Amino acid sequence: MQGPLFKKPSKDPNSSKVIKLNRKVGSKVQSTGQTWQGPAGGLWLELDGDKPGWLLVEGPGFGQPGPLLEEVRPGDEEPVVLYALSPIDDSKLCDICLKPSQTVKHAKHWLALRLPGLKVESIIVAKEKPSEKTHGQGLRNFPANWILEDEVRIRDTPFKDGDEFVFFYMGDAAQDVADLQSRAASQG
Repeated sequence: MQGPLFKKPSKDPNSSKVIKLNRKVGSKVQSTGQTWQGPAGGLWLELDGDKPGWLLVEGPGFGQPGPLLEEVRPGDEEPVVLYALSPIDDSKLCDICLKPSQTVKHAKHWLALRLPGLKVESIIVAKEKPSEKTHGQGLRNFPANWILEDEVRIRDTPFKDGDEFVFFYMGDAAQDVADLQSRAASQG
């Protein structure tokens, strides 16, 4: 799972009551596999277990981009949860849950969803942060072979569960985010 969950705590998916649940990114839930499409277009998944209900997989009206849930099948590789720092102020931006078969580009799309305004094409992913090895804190002396190409699968990166997803933003992240907010405000 990718963040907060929205649950209809009823066996009836038509129930209007929805509660927000906070769960750790990467947590798993048991389901019956039964889905339901709500009137606004949201896709809901029926829970299996002691506490009946329906969880939002993806849909409008909740202020959460995503899918919030992804299917995990028996025999699938365990997902990896990575944290990312904001390119604006270096504070923790988010955790992202990735299947090892997903690509670096998939992870970049999650960053852009979590901080709307970021441009996927401006995100450069690195195997590790600059350090004394690279003579400083910037890209100037950063080895080119430490940059991860978009098509590289997460399983083929050095990232392990709990690691930082290291990236550079090649642009003005604060301005790009502000520009999107300005456009949204002028349209609505």
